[in-house]
Amino acid sequence: MADRRRRAAGGVVLLGALALLASAAVPLEQTDAAWIDRETTTVALSTVTIPPPVLVPPCTTNPGLLGATPSITVEWTLPAGYALASARYAAGTSVAGMQAIATGYATTTVSPGLYRTVFSGGLLSGLLGGQASVGIAVAHSSGWTSKWASATGGSALLGINPYCGVNA
Repeated sequence: MADRRRRAAGGVVLLGALALLASAAVPLEQTDAAWIDRETTTVALSTVTIPPPVLVPPCTTNPGLLGATPSITVEWTLPAGYALASARYAAGTSVAGMQAIATGYATTTVSPGLYRTVFSGGLLSGLLGGQASVGIAVAHSSGWTSKWASATGGSALLGINPYCGVNA
């Protein structure tokens, strides 16, 4: 019985070896693959430049009583073709740290095309002094937004020596 198994196993090995040799003996043909697509298309691309609002210097910082309720006031104009509804607002401890905000500001119309926005700090946020940056941008109907037009203001301890400047 063991002899039969050995012969069967040897046969299987011999058949495998012959199959391997037979496949190696068949020459492989070289192929050059090519893909040529003769279809063409044209696309019209366009770009849009979204100008930022223009801040009108000077801006003002009002620290409130002893710095307890600070605010920064800026006056600004919209770029041509944009409405007040497209304005977006931001605030932060620096220009680089500004984030879009949904509250904490009030915008009024000073005259046709000129707006005033008052950004309010939190209660007691100015007691120890410090600074904040505020910004206004406009959103295009495509969803893209302009760069921020920004100002930075602040004061020393207890609201002493307030300052504000429009950033270039």
